[in-house]
Amino acid sequence: MKLTLAALKSPYAVIVAALMLAAVGVFALPRMATDLLPQFRTPAVQILTLYPGMPAPVVEADITSRLERWTGQSNGISRQVSRSLTGVSIVRDYFREDIDPNTAMSQVSALAASDMYYLPPGTAPPMVMPFDPTAPLPVALLAVSSPTATEKELYDIAYFRLRNLLQGIPGVIAPAVYGGKIRRILARVDPERLQHFDLSPLDVAASLRLQNTLTPVGNVRIGNLDYQLETNGIPEHVEEMNQFPLQLGVTQPVTIADIGVVEDTAQTQSNIVRIDGRRQVYIPIYRQPGANTLGVVSELRTALGGLRASLPNGISLDVVFDQSTFVRHAIRALATEAALGALLAAVMVILFLRSFRASLVIILTIPLSVLVALLGLFLTGHSVNAMTLGGLALAIGRLVDDAIVVLENIVRHRHAGKPINEAIVEGTREVGAPIFVATAATCIVFVPVFFLEGLGKFLFGPLALAVTFAMLASYVIALTVVPIYARRFLGGDGASRVAHGGAEDGTAHGPLS
Repeated sequence: MKLTLAALKSPYAVIVAALMLAAVGVFALPRMATDLLPQFRTPAVQILTLYPGMPAPVVEADITSRLERWTGQSNGISRQVSRSLTGVSIVRDYFREDIDPNTAMSQVSALAASDMYYLPPGTAPPMVMPFDPTAPLPVALLAVSSPTATEKELYDIAYFRLRNLLQGIPGVIAPAVYGGKIRRILARVDPERLQHFDLSPLDVAASLRLQNTLTPVGNVRIGNLDYQLETNGIPEHVEEMNQFPLQLGVTQPVTIADIGVVEDTAQTQSNIVRIDGRRQVYIPIYRQPGANTLGVVSELRTALGGLRASLPNGISLDVVFDQSTFVRHAIRALATEAALGALLAAVMVILFLRSFRASLVIILTIPLSVLVALLGLFLTGHSVNAMTLGGLALAIGRLVDDAIVVLENIVRHRHAGKPINEAIVEGTREVGAPIFVATAATCIVFVPVFFLEGLGKFLFGPLALAVTFAMLASYVIALTVVPIYARRFLGGDGASRVAHGGAEDGTAHGPLS
């Protein structure tokens, strides 16, 4: 009631405020991040530890359980989830929302490094990284192809050069390369020849290791110059390694060439990627925690030109999979459904009120409430996603109810012969409390969502906020904008026509409903 009286005293201020809120909402919409799901804000850290070949039960007992105990000492940790596979240990630490993600990372990193002393010898150092449960799949696949380069050359370019360049793109993580052949220097030995010379494969491995060394030996000052000295025992060509001695005999030493051969080849290929029928490679592109899919893919496509220029001639880079297209389709479909719902609601309002002039303000409450809700989501740091759009679509049918009730009651008092100002004051006073109760009841339904934890709150919290913001905006608009519109446009014959159901001859068809 106080809102209505204040609005009637300063109608132009209310109109200007409504227009400004709508303008700010339009301004904020393109600046909001767009993604399929909301951004995961709960700090979570993943510890990945490798011990190739170790059975899963041993990984669980000797690696996973120890990392759980050590990293579980972090301040603010809420729960742990772990998984043990053959040769792989995965531990995920989830923290409370009030814990800074950087603090969580530093704590877990320090504790995981301290646990290295107690892990089995040969365990790779734990890899500590932020964890985002909303990004299990890559947002894009970047294909690296060439009509002339071999699979081994393509893998080296993608793994050693292109991955480092991709890491410089905002929001991009490029952890692995699929396809191609991984270059390896392999010594192939003949068991019968080894037995003939009374040697073992360990002797061959020791010879290759000891005679492939680059050792700094210090510096020497000669005159006014200071020279850095080093002993480089690494051969320039792989074929030279065949002459490494394995055994020094009385007449002639036994070399690697006597028992086998050293080759510049590749390890056994475990995956094959074909692009246009040719074997090539691709790099999966993931997004960093907090980044949005559309922004990451857009930055990637923008950087492709510079990436191509930094690679050898003949190397092609193409985005063969783009998750942002599915995100755009999903967001567009939700927006279309919401717009269709608003249009149908407007049509039904016009059909039942049978007056375009009265229906206009009711129809305008839909975009005004939606824009105010978007502004609220923008100010609270949320994005445009399937959950927030779903919340707005859910609320659209309810947005017009407040305005319809207020306008109907104002017109009822006007039809009873009361002056326009008295009709507005009395009509709004009578329905103000019921409208507030109905709006509060709708919002209270979503209150339990804010008490959820983990993924439940992360997924449904934005939906509840979208509905709440839209409903509160609809309530305020019904008590401010609708009365001002009624006094300006329904004060005379317009109110009479609305009150009589839109009949031109003044015949009453019943009150608004």
